[in-house]
Amino acid sequence: MTARLLKSAGWSLVVLFVAAAAQADEPTVRDLVRKFVKQQELAKADNPEALPGELRKVIALEYTVLLKKADEEVPVDPHATSFQLGDRIRVQIQPLSDLYIYIFHEGASGNRSCLLPSEEETPPLAKRDQVLRLPNDGGYFEFEPPAGDERLIVVATETPVDVKVLTTLVFKAPDEKLTPEEEAIQQKLKGRVHKTLKSIREQVSQGTKFRGLFSDELLNEVGDELKGTTTTRAVLEEPPHGKQASTFTMSVSPDKEGATELFVSIPLKSTAAKGK
Repeated sequence: MTARLLKSAGWSLVVLFVAAAAQADEPTVRDLVRKFVKQQELAKADNPEALPGELRKVIALEYTVLLKKADEEVPVDPHATSFQLGDRIRVQIQPLSDLYIYIFHEGASGNRSCLLPSEEETPPLAKRDQVLRLPNDGGYFEFEPPAGDERLIVVATETPVDVKVLTTLVFKAPDEKLTPEEEAIQQKLKGRVHKTLKSIREQVSQGTKFRGLFSDELLNEVGDELKGTTTTRAVLEEPPHGKQASTFTMSVSPDKEGATELFVSIPLKSTAAKGK
């Protein structure tokens, strides 16, 4: 993979800033969500106590972009980092529950590919707390000319879906309609899988609702907003901060069946080194 990325047309991001500095000896909202997801995963028949905002379903993962500098790897926020040509990175992705993980790449020239699974593989079920590494051979991705915008796209689902159909949905512009052939393929898929694909399409269109520091007040606001609309889920993302090296992203819903998938776009912008 080279570092030539194309910004997704229509990938909207509303960035809000919330003062949510937690006391050092108190669990953070991240910790609260981790605990909730673990209970949700290990005790499906029970009813774990809802999160603030009466949020009762969460699909979540953490990802870390590591920049190679000399003999160490430095975690960076890809939304706030401009890489230089020649920089080397690797990416770690850690789901908080057992999820099927699909990873796509989009380059500045428009080239698009599915990194995981390969054409010969079945969709991998990533176990809770299992770390996926890109590249998976222990090496690094290197930013090569020309400089530009690139992105990795991670789709996590509770139900395996058809990779070809998912690829179509991932790379369609939000306002671009499916062709009759693509709609026909979707119609052949039944029940949960069709619902999952429809939800992913909606997430592509709506983008991330919030990016900032999590707080109880934020979750309460999101829960109240969801109850007053026909939308059943919202995607929230907390960037690295303090001792948190990873980006925490989650799809939340007040409906126990409302969040069964998560669409994550990881921007990787590169520029030419100064003087070149």
